Amino acid sequence: MKRVVNFFKYTFVTLALYCASGASIAQTMPSKLTQLYQDLRQSAPENAPKIEAEIRFLWTSSGSHTVDLLVKRGQDALDRGETALAAEHFSAAIELGPRYTGAYILRARAYVLAGVLGPAVHDLQTALRLDENQFDAIALLGQVFERLGDLDLAQRSYEQALAIHPHFAQVKEAQAALRAVVGDQAL
Repeated sequence: MKRVVNFFKYTFVTLALYCASGASIAQTMPSKLTQLYQDLRQSAPENAPKIEAEIRFLWTSSGSHTVDLLVKRGQDALDRGETALAAEHFSAAIELGPRYTGAYILRARAYVLAGVLGPAVHDLQTALRLDENQFDAIALLGQVFERLGDLDLAQRSYEQALAIHPHFAQVKEAQAALRAVVGDQAL
């Protein structure tokens, strides 16, 4: 009986420490991201890739192995062009980890590739409610607005993404392409 009590005591202590460290990590990550976003805004072009890589690394952390596995399966399906299957995996990941922005953005990407833009916009808005500085979500929103023909909102999205990540090459290219299409028209 004493062994059983000791086992539960040690299990409880281990669980308490694990939960406490998880809370600490969860509280540290947003402040770390906030600092990295600030650093990225002010970075020289040669320093931006390193800061961006740190941000992207933090973005990949869902905090759940199951969510990570579902996201990986969704990404694999997306790579194979199976957008419906990818969206299903991302939806399952969202059910298990509703505060994980990465799953919303990836599901939005699957929706965009499938031509389902309304739900894509909804997912991107949700991702931005969770992390207003998520420059990938803002950039993808710009692409969606372009597809919808709202070039003004597309331009504003690209400007917003560049305000957070001034050296975001893909957004600079998209913005230049948009300006080339629009020409002298005021956006």
